[in-house]
Amino acid sequence: MSSNIICVTTFRQGNIDNPVKRVRAEVFLDTAKKLREFNIPCVTLFTETQADFLEHLKRLGIVLAEQRSSGMGNIRREVISMARSLFPNAEFYCWLEPEKPNLIKHIFPIITVMSRENSTLGLFNRAGMTSYPSEQAYYYLFCRVAASKLMGFDLDYAFGPMIISKSAIRWFLEYNGEYGDKWDAILVPRLRIIKQRMRITLLPINFENDPRMTAVESGNPSVILKRLEQFNNIIPSLIKEWNKLNVI
Repeated sequence: MSSNIICVTTFRQGNIDNPVKRVRAEVFLDTAKKLREFNIPCVTLFTETQADFLEHLKRLGIVLAEQRSSGMGNIRREVISMARSLFPNAEFYCWLEPEKPNLIKHIFPIITVMSRENSTLGLFNRAGMTSYPSEQAYYYLFCRVAASKLMGFDLDYAFGPMIISKSAIRWFLEYNGEYGDKWDAILVPRLRIIKQRMRITLLPINFENDPRMTAVESGNPSVILKRLEQFNNIIPSLIKEWNKLNVI
């Protein structure tokens, strides 16, 4: 397997009777199959997941570790730190979400550009949102417009997947959760890298949300409330952090 690029993610199966969680687990298996197809190792921090599902992931090549910390930000830092320890010779670490098998094909293309540009961070700009539930599409588009107006260039700000170079890992591990330590745990370190004027790569991609996730989340009240929670974490932290310090 390729050891130059390592994927990292977290997973919680939870109640298998919950349709969103059940579908998310099914889609994660497809993500694991895609990673195996592209020979990319993936370190996954897990909790509340059935043993038979974990065995299936192992057979697909997923490197599993049981979660020790708690809280969204701590968990993300734990898995990034673990991936660095397990694969110290890797040059790139891809933050991935389990329900995005259609993202895997874009990993090597962005790394090719990052290597050519000597970039610290690789981010994706999606071409369209028609594959998403409308409420999720509006959420992503609002965050994109807000961030792009602040920064002066087009940035698909709330889209989580990214490529972190080895030199950039410290920005994520040293984040102290100043804005609630939820989604900001991933997004604010990216802002700080951008504000330091480090070189970043922005890759336009044609990304399709998995249709099973779209079907199960569309109109789901609990998912809509999650989007509202994301708004209340992401937009205030974006504005406060961007305006906090002058660009160096």
